[in-house]
Amino acid sequence: MPTTSLSTALFLSVSVFFAVPSLASAQAPDTAAAVQALTEFQEACSAAEGLWPAELCGPVVLVDPATRLAVANAPDRAGEFQPHAGMYVGSWPTGMGVANTALEWDGTMWAMAMLPLTEDRFSRLRLLAHESFHRIQPELGLEIADPMASHLDEEEGRVWLRLEIRALAHALRHEGDAAREAARDALLFRQVRYDHFPDAAPVERQLEAHEGLAEYTGVRFALDVTGEALERVARSVDGFQNRPTYVRSLGYGTGPALGLLLDRYDPDWRRELGAEPDLARRLAQALDAPEADPEAEPLQGLATRRAAAYGAAEVQAQEGERAEELRLQRAQYRVELVDGPVLALELPERRLMFNPNTVVSMGPDGNVYPGAILEGPWGRLTLQEGATLATPDRDRAWVAAPQALEPDDQGIVHGPGWTLALEPDWCLVPDPSSGNVRLERAGTPLNPGQDREIEGQVVDIDATPMFLDGDGEIFLRTELHGRVLVRVPARERLCAAQGLELFHLLESGDSVRVRGRVSGSQELLVCVEETHFLERLDET
Repeated sequence: MPTTSLSTALFLSVSVFFAVPSLASAQAPDTAAAVQALTEFQEACSAAEGLWPAELCGPVVLVDPATRLAVANAPDRAGEFQPHAGMYVGSWPTGMGVANTALEWDGTMWAMAMLPLTEDRFSRLRLLAHESFHRIQPELGLEIADPMASHLDEEEGRVWLRLEIRALAHALRHEGDAAREAARDALLFRQVRYDHFPDAAPVERQLEAHEGLAEYTGVRFALDVTGEALERVARSVDGFQNRPTYVRSLGYGTGPALGLLLDRYDPDWRRELGAEPDLARRLAQALDAPEADPEAEPLQGLATRRAAAYGAAEVQAQEGERAEELRLQRAQYRVELVDGPVLALELPERRLMFNPNTVVSMGPDGNVYPGAILEGPWGRLTLQEGATLATPDRDRAWVAAPQALEPDDQGIVHGPGWTLALEPDWCLVPDPSSGNVRLERAGTPLNPGQDREIEGQVVDIDATPMFLDGDGEIFLRTELHGRVLVRVPARERLCAAQGLELFHLLESGDSVRVRGRVSGSQELLVCVEETHFLERLDET
């Protein structure tokens, strides 16, 4: 499973309801294996002393997402976990997410990993150390950033990254001049990539400082404890090329390689990390790699010649084919998730869980996340086959709109490739002006035939019906009544209501007060009486 970022995990709140095993069943093999893994990790922690200027080993909890059985190496503050074989066993609280991550629980920072853990000792130790690094990341003063490197979905970006990866793996496998030369080639290929994408460097630095340093920590820890050779890491770095996308996962490939090479050429680098570490620049300084010289041979020409030794022709051919496939894939995503019709979702606290190896950049439109899980006050949407498009900040998202808007008897709305477990006080509402669908909190119904005064925020305006002598429409979001449609007749001068000329000046986001006659289900007609009015509220 992918590692969930700390910035996401700290706000993760997952509504999952599974049966939790009793402590009598805590003697099951999975529990014993979890206890053994935590014991092994604690015993190995002596190897991590001095790795970072903060104590890497601390509170760790292992959780089975299916049963919510939890095994921890420290007691919980509430005292609900029971001592067992030197550890603590209990039930992970309902409403708290389960992921490979780090999170704050009851005022304490914990590393978390999902059960069952792998049987491979190296990989198991790597994971626990990786998540433990995320636990101490704030203590180290490292900014918790979670950007998307969209340039790494472009052909040139991927070509030069793959060549860098191959050179880094070669440097790990060798020593002496051959290693130095390969490491310098890797830095050369990176510089050419930055020449193609001038805004790429800060984004890549953030990814490498976040997941890259965490993955390096896991690998360094596992190497020290198991005594395995660097060849294992070199194979893993080389294999990083096989990931379908690099836009969010860059650090998993470059982080361990850059860190291990810095261990070789600049052993004190971890003591002088700084708040915004630049691992590549630090390695370039350690290797005395030359800066770009305008009077020297252009970097592109030099890099092209050097790249031949790393299979550049093969990489370029493969990436050319992928670029065409991606073009078609993006076109399909644009039809489904941009052109619509779509269901729009608000994502408070960025509650979007995704696999970083499947993210597809859509440029200024955001990023596509296949097979993700989205959560909000409206419920939980799970993508079994489809995908979601989210803004770069992941505060809003869209999925293909469903044909049926009403939930079934279990409160589930079924859409193309997804299901939505809808909270009882929420409903799906069509938008006549666009054909899209939005989620709205249900409110107190308005009784037809009565005059009512309401306040709300404009979410959409449709003046088109007025051209056919129909009613202009203002869609309001109200706190008490949910979504309300306000109708203003085209022949507004024949109405007794005041302030109807404001209709043509309103914009989405304006706050208004309206008095009119309830003409239908959550509809208000502003026209009939002199007491009817439309006014914009002073936002100050």
